Amino acid sequence: MISFIIGLSAILFYILSAWTQNNPTSVPVLKSGYTLGLVAWVLQGLYLYLHLFTKAGLLLDIGAALSLTAWAVIGIIMISSLRKPVSSLLVFTAPIAALAIAVDIVSVSSVEGRHFSSGILLHIITSILSYALFAVAACQAVLLIYQNRYLKNHGSSALVANLPPLQTMESLLFDVLAAGQILLSIALLTGFLFLDDLWAQHVVHKTILSLVAWVIFSILLLGHYRLGWRGRTAIRWTLWGFATLVVAFFGTKLVLEVLL
Repeated sequence: MISFIIGLSAILFYILSAWTQNNPTSVPVLKSGYTLGLVAWVLQGLYLYLHLFTKAGLLLDIGAALSLTAWAVIGIIMISSLRKPVSSLLVFTAPIAALAIAVDIVSVSSVEGRHFSSGILLHIITSILSYALFAVAACQAVLLIYQNRYLKNHGSSALVANLPPLQTMESLLFDVLAAGQILLSIALLTGFLFLDDLWAQHVVHKTILSLVAWVIFSILLLGHYRLGWRGRTAIRWTLWGFATLVVAFFGTKLVLEVLL
């Protein structure tokens, strides 16, 4: 019951954070939206702690994995916002985090908690952090589309007004992509080292799709740093790579836990 109340409270604060980010009032939008998002993030962390750690071990069903990944996304934005103007990403990520908590609350787990070795835990942590970073990059890509369209049409928007310049947004995008690619590389390497049998553990499809995503992001980063790729090209490759990762992780868990 306590975790249920904490989860609902986190949902409420996330919704308020997103609304504040896009509400053109005299309130300092970025600061108040960040504060509300930070409160929600702390509450979600407490909810996850109560939900994930069971007597049987770590519970990572599809609902918990979705909520944990969303929590990591918000955490990365919160930390990055201390140095760079990226808190406006909360207008997209906060509602997604709220939805992830709601899904976790109402979902009925079909798996049990498990105890993992340190190598597998390293694989899980780097996987979730890499997905979180690429999720942030995907949100930035969507904001770049939105920002570019409004600037070309000379429109006015409270959200666009609070965004950093296009050049800064693109620079941040590739910083996030590079960090995500490093973590994805570690996740894939630890998976090959510590997973005993990819076929027996039903993760071969996830591994193949993750490798495809790794190739997509590698081409994008190489194209950017060697050939100067940017703009629409960078946005398309970012969204395709992220979509592949979503199918790899959550698509696989959905099939194994719900459909089978």
